[in-house]
Amino acid sequence: MDLFFQKIRHATLVVRESTPNFTSTCNMKNLHTLLVEGAFKSSVLQVSPNLFRHLTCLRALDLSNNQLIEELPKEVEKLIHLRYLDLSGCRSLRELPETICDLSNLQTLNIRECSSLQKLPQAMGKLINLRHLENGFVHNLKGLPKGIGRLSSLRTLDVFIVSSHGNDECQIGDLRNLNNLRGRLSIQGLDEVRDAGEAEKAELKNRVHLQHLVLKFDREEGTKGVAEALQPHPNLKSLGIYGYGDREWPNWMMGSSLAQLKKLHLTSCVRCPCLPPLGQLSVLEDLGILRMPSVKYIGSEFLGSSSTVFPKLKRLYIDSLAELKQWEIKEKEERILERIGTKYFISQKSYVNGTEWSSRFTSCRSCYREASSNKEEKIPNTYVL
Repeated sequence: MDLFFQKIRHATLVVRESTPNFTSTCNMKNLHTLLVEGAFKSSVLQVSPNLFRHLTCLRALDLSNNQLIEELPKEVEKLIHLRYLDLSGCRSLRELPETICDLSNLQTLNIRECSSLQKLPQAMGKLINLRHLENGFVHNLKGLPKGIGRLSSLRTLDVFIVSSHGNDECQIGDLRNLNNLRGRLSIQGLDEVRDAGEAEKAELKNRVHLQHLVLKFDREEGTKGVAEALQPHPNLKSLGIYGYGDREWPNWMMGSSLAQLKKLHLTSCVRCPCLPPLGQLSVLEDLGILRMPSVKYIGSEFLGSSSTVFPKLKRLYIDSLAELKQWEIKEKEERILERIGTKYFISQKSYVNGTEWSSRFTSCRSCYREASSNKEEKIPNTYVL
């Protein structure tokens, strides 16, 4: 029987509450892949260290969605061949051991939705072969170890957090060496960046492989210079700006430098009194404008100087412009709204409390009612970036 177990290379272990131990699994000494399922009310925590001591040939380990895992045993360092470690959805996981940084062959570490995780091991810079750090929705994580900025092979980094806790954690300039990042990136804590020169070191405008970018501020004034220095590459496909606190938009929002942008969401930019000239974005398909209380008037500046405005727009979402007094809808806007039909939503919150609208706005009001009553038509999600 032992010989049979030793021939197994890939296994899925379904854990029940009555499972006493993992003796049979530990006999699979040549196992390369292990997926552990259903460890919600089991004794998996007592046996995990023993697993790691015996399964030293593992290349891939999936412990995702196991709610009782509060910490990963230090014996994880025994898995010297490990390339893939999935801990996503382990919502009780509070910390990772420093010994995880000895896994020099690790290429993927998934900690998405580990909502109790508060910090990462300080020696993360030792994971020189790490290509994918999937760290989205880890809301209690307040910073990243400084060494992450040295992981030049990194291709996936869901969230980069600018820390206020000194030299042991990443600052915005530590993005400089992450030249291979691609796909999606959210940069949080941008109000901690006081120096536009430091922001320039992130070199976002050279990140040719980044397709989706989110910039998160905290509504503080004095960040326009920082925002200016964070100009993205023209190849960017989607952009979200949250909590921008200055009155003026960065210059790269006012021109044609985002020519490939298909999706744009502006949320809680509380001091901006006007919208940038978004009509000139020739391939924009999805536009969301939310919680911008300083906007009182929308006029021709919103369309820009192009003769053809919003030629590709498919979805428009405007909500909570509480002080908006007038939207001057002219022939161009009417043609746009007619073209996209009910695939837009203009919240009633934007025109309550005695707001005066242009007489032509009635067409938008009727479209709002139609969109609201059409159960098959879903209002676009504005937080998917």
